[in-house]
Amino acid sequence: MNVSEVKGYYLRIEDYDWVDVADHFKGVESFFHRNRRRVVINLIRLLSAGFPIVDAGCGTGLILQYLPAGSIGIDINPRCLKRARKHAPQAMLIQGDLENMPIRGGVFSTIVCTETLEHLPNPRKALDHFLRILNPLGLLIGSVPHRMFLWRFRVLSSTCPHLEPFHNEYKIDEVTDLLGAFRVISIRYSTLRLNIVFVVAKNQ
Repeated sequence: MNVSEVKGYYLRIEDYDWVDVADHFKGVESFFHRNRRRVVINLIRLLSAGFPIVDAGCGTGLILQYLPAGSIGIDINPRCLKRARKHAPQAMLIQGDLENMPIRGGVFSTIVCTETLEHLPNPRKALDHFLRILNPLGLLIGSVPHRMFLWRFRVLSSTCPHLEPFHNEYKIDEVTDLLGAFRVISIRYSTLRLNIVFVVAKNQ
């Protein structure tokens, strides 16, 4: 698929509610999303560089619903944003492409980006935008799937979006390379090693 086809899938086709899957048992992915939410929210509460916070690739609000009032969620998918308005009514929502973010530079103290980079045709472009919109002391807190055999069984889940263009997975050295423009604070595996969770800052 080319870039326009990938983005077209998220604009017009994907119809998945991470909050619903996490809050109501739908299959093995329910445990995955619950664990991701727990790990990331704990990191935000422990390490967040403060307000304002943006959830980049917020989906239907799995993380956003736990962020302070006035936090911003950005997603390319209008159906996700419609659900996020219900799940995270305290947040401000923007429909936007993470590889071309409509936000001025240096405004955010914390960016959250969980299980999103693996879906982007050009994740480095999104990371360049994250660098641009972070303030000098800002942090990026996020996660990506770890490349391991368990992901091969994802297609067996009743909640798996089977029309998804691709779902990249990473090794830790690949994540370290991807985040090379940042200063690494922490990169580690999550429970069961299904995710790689990272906290990085501007490289000053």
